[in-house]
Amino acid sequence: MMDSVTNFIKNAEGNQRDICQEVGEEIFKSFIAYNEGNYALATDILVPLRYKIVKIGGSNAQRDLFNLYLINSALKSNDSRHAKLAKHLLVERKALKENSPMTDRLVARALAQH
Repeated sequence: MMDSVTNFIKNAEGNQRDICQEVGEEIFKSFIAYNEGNYALATDILVPLRYKIVKIGGSNAQRDLFNLYLINSALKSNDSRHAKLAKHLLVERKALKENSPMTDRLVARALAQH
């Protein structure tokens, strides 16, 4: 899969190629790291993309999946900086979605783990 993304970036032209180079390629790298159990690396890759994710388009709900992915990656990481990041992201999420049972479960998980 990563080869396909790399080839697209190398050979294509246009806006989608530019977005893939700036955001998509890094997201795929984070997926690979996450799948391999390297949650710290996945989180480190994702953090700089946090405010760029809007470039991929989609609805707010679709882009929210990125935020949930980042939170889960940070919660699974063994890096103490990521535990703090996860708590910060969950505070933000709770402020935006105060009646979200999923957010409440993630907050409980964060408090229990760290």
